Amino acid sequence: MADDEAPVPADMVESKATQEERKADAELRSILSDTYTFVRSREINKTIASFTFDHYIDEAKREIKEDRVLRSATDPVTGVGKRPSKLSALEKLETDFKNSLAKLKKMAEAKDAPTTGSPS
Repeated sequence: MADDEAPVPADMVESKATQEERKADAELRSILSDTYTFVRSREINKTIASFTFDHYIDEAKREIKEDRVLRSATDPVTGVGKRPSKLSALEKLETDFKNSLAKLKKMAEAKDAPTTGSPS
């Protein structure tokens, strides 16, 4: 195995391929790339096509009803916490909104209430 700091001989750096060989190499690489892209796209299309409308409906229901675990690269099983379901988040938002509205209503009623003992 060669040492990383050892200089590379000049005859190994320079390519002795002809222009025609370089062109053929580039064409072969392009064809291989196109073939790989075609195969991968077919695999992806098959995966997408295997999902039915019902799969998407079920996934949407899960997003609405179930908490989602936030995964971690160091601990993928337990994750780093949970993101609340959309339903839970909406319920919390509704509760917070109603509580804030009730506080504002009390403040407004207290301000509008007649003060006792004030001179007329």
